[in-house]
Amino acid sequence: MEFVIRKNDLVHELQTIAGVVEKRATLPILSNLFLEAKEDGLHIRASDLEVSIRGAVKATVVKNGTVTLPAAQLLEISRSLADAEVQFKLRDNNQMAISCERSRFKLAGQGPDDFPDFPELGSVPVSLPGKVLRSMIERVSFAITMEDPRYSLNGALLRVESTGIRLVATDGHRLAYCHQEIELDVPDGQVQVIVPRKALAEVIKLSADFGDDDKVEFGMKENHVFFRLAGHELVSTIPEGPFPSFENVMPEACAISVPVPTTDLLAAVRRVALMASDRYGKAVRFALSSGKLELSYESDMGNAQESLPVDYDGDGVEIGFNARYFQDFLNVVGTDNVLLELDPVKKGEGPSGTAGDKPGQLRPDPSGNTDYRYIVMPMHLL
Repeated sequence: MEFVIRKNDLVHELQTIAGVVEKRATLPILSNLFLEAKEDGLHIRASDLEVSIRGAVKATVVKNGTVTLPAAQLLEISRSLADAEVQFKLRDNNQMAISCERSRFKLAGQGPDDFPDFPELGSVPVSLPGKVLRSMIERVSFAITMEDPRYSLNGALLRVESTGIRLVATDGHRLAYCHQEIELDVPDGQVQVIVPRKALAEVIKLSADFGDDDKVEFGMKENHVFFRLAGHELVSTIPEGPFPSFENVMPEACAISVPVPTTDLLAAVRRVALMASDRYGKAVRFALSSGKLELSYESDMGNAQESLPVDYDGDGVEIGFNARYFQDFLNVVGTDNVLLELDPVKKGEGPSGTAGDKPGQLRPDPSGNTDYRYIVMPMHLL
């Protein structure tokens, strides 16, 4: 195995692929990248057994071959080299000789036999607008749980229909929902699957430079979901178990709806949260009264208070929310204003008078042609 490749091309592809590699892999071989030199260039793969990715980069191949090399060391070596051509030549016992101008390295690799096979992809994918999908993932992925043992909550529900795309994520304490109306060619009418957090993160990374016309091909085969984009193929196993019935959580309407400037609210939440304790989940008091929204926190260590002018003339309401949950939404909403909505009610009903015990809802203002909602459970105030 022998090939020559430009340093910048190699580093770019390694950075793209290596994100799938776990820092503490369960099997030693999973800390490696699979390299295959073929007539059309250098092909690189990575896998953690649940998520796999592969891509190719232009290289001058002198001799075909395969090997696996430690991902972290290969990337660091490649970054350190001069901006010139890099020569790779496989020696005995899977020792890879790397040379670039005056630099010489010999990196111990492993044979490719124990590296996981790349899952077979489906042949009838659905073509999705890349920038739209990326934006939707950014708006919901923060709500995916990182601790819940239920595998189905370790990802977001992706539902693709001929009339649009829905993406939903929840950790049991909050729910992020995004629906984009768009005409799509969906052969089976509807495709619904839970996509793991890590796979969604890789889609965001791969689509970073997408323009308006760039597409993502998406599909399923058996227990795998796959994406084709930016010259790469990404495959992930589908988490077991059903996704929670999110429709029952989403309010039909809210009796209280108050527009608030996004940057002002975000700054206020950040400042008050400086005093809030992690022990109590950073529960910040939101007090809504005529013409004013007051955020506060008080403990034995001190207190913080922030007041914002708002267009509201109803009865006073007090409710507790997790400050970090609010910041997650406000960081990605992307509009000048948001609607803070309380006291969810059925359509046609009036205020219940118990808004402080019910979930709150945040929405962008204006909403545009995207139905984006964020429902947050209230917290007990000390």
